[in-house]
Amino acid sequence: MKQFECGTLVPGCHWHTEAEDGAEIVRRAAEHLRSVHAEIEVRPEMIERIKQRVHDDAPARP
Repeated sequence: MKQFECGTLVPGCHWHTEAEDGAEIVRRAAEHLRSVHAEIEVRPEMIERIKQRVHDDAPARP
């Protein structure tokens, strides 16, 4: 499972998402930026910044 926390890109934002596929994370994050942060166009540089912040969910400890 992969995760993204918007606050790593937009300080103070508490939105996060998780999905099996990194591409789905990027899609959701781009939509979030458009709808919540009023980004009209999510530029390729922003997509790269999102991708850099996608990480694997830490496995649960027994």
